[in-house]
Amino acid sequence: MSLKTWLYTIIALLLSSLVFFIGGNNVYDPQEVYNVYLDGKSIGLIKSKLELERYIDREEEYIKEKYNVDKVYIPNNLDIVKEITYNDKIYSAQSIYEEIKDKSAFTIKGYVITIKGGEEMTEDGTVQNEDMIINVLDKQVFIDAINNTIGAFVDEDAYQDFLNDRQEEITDTGSIIQDVYIQNDILIKESNISTKDQIFLTSEDLSKYLLFGTLEEQEKYTVKPGDTIESVSYNNKLSVGEFLIANEEFTSADNLLYTGQQVTLGIIKPAVKVVEDDYVVTVETANYDIVYEDDDNLAIGIEIIKQKGENGINRVTRQIITINGDIKGVEPISSEEIKPTVTQIVIRGQKYISSVGNPKVWRWPTANNYVISSPFGWRWGKFHQGLDISGCGYGSPIYAANNGVVETASYTDTNGNYIIINHNNGYKSVYAHMAYLNVKQGQIVEAGQVIGGMGETGYAFGVHLHFSIYLGEAFFGTPMNPLQFY
Repeated sequence: MSLKTWLYTIIALLLSSLVFFIGGNNVYDPQEVYNVYLDGKSIGLIKSKLELERYIDREEEYIKEKYNVDKVYIPNNLDIVKEITYNDKIYSAQSIYEEIKDKSAFTIKGYVITIKGGEEMTEDGTVQNEDMIINVLDKQVFIDAINNTIGAFVDEDAYQDFLNDRQEEITDTGSIIQDVYIQNDILIKESNISTKDQIFLTSEDLSKYLLFGTLEEQEKYTVKPGDTIESVSYNNKLSVGEFLIANEEFTSADNLLYTGQQVTLGIIKPAVKVVEDDYVVTVETANYDIVYEDDDNLAIGIEIIKQKGENGINRVTRQIITINGDIKGVEPISSEEIKPTVTQIVIRGQKYISSVGNPKVWRWPTANNYVISSPFGWRWGKFHQGLDISGCGYGSPIYAANNGVVETASYTDTNGNYIIINHNNGYKSVYAHMAYLNVKQGQIVEAGQVIGGMGETGYAFGVHLHFSIYLGEAFFGTPMNPLQFY
């Protein structure tokens, strides 16, 4: 072997040894690892994603016991990405766990439920309600809570008869449920839920949240001597219906309270809209009309009853829509006369229309077959300063409740077509949401005169008349319950 050949052999052996040495230290050989990112920032490399997931699951026994689950998962803001790298700094599953356990929340399998708020028409205009997000581990918890919420607004026995198709057919009077449903759109998605988020484990807690919008303890009231459910409700800005929902032990406004008793004053803020569609048949009194015959031979102010009036009886069929216990729509279907009315005929002296109303005699402002769809008083934390009267049909006549002078005949976005009558006896009456107006500002009207037709103009849900009586200025004086005048 020549010297040159011998030198080349030695150099080749040295080079091969060097390559072997370098390769054995993993400098040039790439490897498959997993890069762990917390909120988008890398916190280290691990060899096995599965090993980290199993380690977290083993360590978080407290979460398993608290939520009664079998498995705990990585945080939602943690990403584990497979990479090829030359970096040889590999972390253990334990070290990565220690890095993230106090910085982020681990997750468990469950369901994220979105209750869409939807649009709602209020006195202040159309508003978009916020969506509500609810987390549960078991869908049945949500289903039971929804049923409990429905039960707060729909009679339980009637609802069960509806569900089981055992409602009795109406033979004379009565009602049957045609449909009950949740108006809101509801989205249910299976997901990993952060243990830092609110998770509802029982239908009882979720039912309370769906009704009151909070799990906090509701305000309590100690019953005083003379208190009734109606007076406690009114004095605390609640409707009787709201009081009964917040206090399930009571079944009606006629239930008695005792001194020292604790009752709940929670204002209902339902997360869902429970719609009940009823077919209702009732027998109702039809009030007789009064017709006047003028006689120039009688002095003004003298009245003689020529024919005594008699009330009639009608069997009335309606479709009534309620949302969360409030009547939102009344659609007349039919009216059958059982006993006809007899018009009262009154002979009176020379006719003239006084601009002063009789404070002791008031005329009902709508036709017969009406329904009071929203009473005077508190509802959902707001004071309703009159009556909403429905059921007579679009365009049906609206009557002046008493003699007076038309103070306003106009339109606003809130009231729609509306009229204010000054009765010149301390009282003023308001008629709102009318389809049309028959009178003008400054005109003298008498009790029973048609002043317009029933409609749903302005911020109105369904055809109805809003009727108010004020002592003093309309809207700014003292609102009176119109029913006390009849």
